[in-house]
Amino acid sequence: MAKRTRDPEGRRKKILQAAGELIEEIGISAVTHRKVAERARVPLGSTTQYFKSLIDMLAEALTGLEEEREEKLAELNEVDDPVGLVADMVMESLADLKRTRNEMSFALLYTTHPKLRRFIVPGDAALVERLSRNIPEATGRAVLAYCYGVLFQAVVQDTVAPREEIEEALRRLIGDSAERGDP
Repeated sequence: MAKRTRDPEGRRKKILQAAGELIEEIGISAVTHRKVAERARVPLGSTTQYFKSLIDMLAEALTGLEEEREEKLAELNEVDDPVGLVADMVMESLADLKRTRNEMSFALLYTTHPKLRRFIVPGDAALVERLSRNIPEATGRAVLAYCYGVLFQAVVQDTVAPREEIEEALRRLIGDSAERGDP
């Protein structure tokens, strides 16, 4: 029988990949050490050997989502009228309700696990900051809250608002401020 070579880093990567896949498939709140170990085809004890807690493992697995969000936010800097791009971002999320449901459950989970906070707060702050170049910061926060509301309503009711309705609401939120030239 051939002797197995130890590959701690390879095993760790398999665990993180499995955790990331499960987050996408079943949602962050349903991920367990056991499910990750089964998916990664490693002993259950390996998940706790490499990560002190489930939250530590999930936080590290979520770094890919953080990079994806940063790319989207970079696009905001390249447009003059962010309403269309914000509507695009919302519609893209609405196109995959399963993923959006998982992201919404993550957003709620972070409220009880501050270690995960770094995956939500910077992206939200960057969106508000970008919008605040053309409108008051309070309006930028209202736009963000509206977007979360649209996404939450879609996953709860399993229905998607039409793009025109979303754009109209965004323009109404932003309209008065933009017309007055309030930065």
